[in-house]
Amino acid sequence: MSSTEFKNRVYGCVVVKAINANYNADFSGLPRRLKSDGSFYATDKSFKWLVRNYIKKNYSHEKVLFTKVFDDKLNTMKLKEAFESLSDEKINKDNMKDTLFPKLLNFIDIRLFGAVFSPEGKKDNNISIHGNVQINHATDLYKKGRVYTDEILAPFTAIGSMSKATEAHYIHNFSVNPKNLSSWKNIFKKDAETSKQETLLDDDVKNDTFKLLSQNDIAILKNSFNNAATFYDSHSKAGVENELSIYVTLKETSTLTLPSLAQFIAFEKGKENENNSFDITKLINYLSKYEEQIKSIDIYYIDELLNVINSSNELSAIIHKHDLLEVLEVNENEKTY
Repeated sequence: MSSTEFKNRVYGCVVVKAINANYNADFSGLPRRLKSDGSFYATDKSFKWLVRNYIKKNYSHEKVLFTKVFDDKLNTMKLKEAFESLSDEKINKDNMKDTLFPKLLNFIDIRLFGAVFSPEGKKDNNISIHGNVQINHATDLYKKGRVYTDEILAPFTAIGSMSKATEAHYIHNFSVNPKNLSSWKNIFKKDAETSKQETLLDDDVKNDTFKLLSQNDIAILKNSFNNAATFYDSHSKAGVENELSIYVTLKETSTLTLPSLAQFIAFEKGKENENNSFDITKLINYLSKYEEQIKSIDIYYIDELLNVINSSNELSAIIHKHDLLEVLEVNENEKTY
């Protein structure tokens, strides 16, 4: 993958399964459930946390701001301290938004998800960035799982408990819109062009002044979306794994706006010793109405563990199936666009 700017919009979904597991607990420790019908759901924050953890552990050349950062005494840094530590930029009352804004885009999690940056000392000059990638809360496609609680006896504590869901298949819808950041580019480009200093900078430094979404960013995004839940291999998240990812990439000139993909996908529980199934026929038939605006449809899953049913004959030329564990190449030596 190259570091050239990524300009296509993408719509998609990620399915995370939880088998005898607790993907996203509420404040009482129970799997989150909707008050309307009691079905399981998970917040976008739970998935973003897994994605940030995956990026931090696998791409050391990338900076991640909204995660726990520790000082040399193992205390958790506040936002201001973490930003200064990772960016080499000191925050004070004289910092202006046009100075901090490009610095924030050096963090890949802000380029992807955006941020509300309100560190101590900047209360009257906060920055809100609409991220390129928007993820919504996940709902459970299965809807027949139950909650149970295990009692736990630990060596140094009294008896505790751990609550889990017997089975749930959470689907997060997401969209990628590079224009959420690129629309700011002209403002900063104008300032740069009028700066005398800018004429003395080499091309690498010029390109480093305002980072937009790159092909490398998209490769990292796909790798983390496809693997982040499975990668976080801890006792508390045992049984939580990535199951299915779908990416509908539009052509650069497309103005198409797609609704949530979840409402076109049906889940069916496999009988004993049979794989579970996701039927995407309805989705493909619908997308075929807009074939001229779609560049590609990429579907990631493990064929040995899951059936993805597509009975449609439409769009076969642009549908690409991949193994879920397939990892896209990322060039660490190239600068982000």
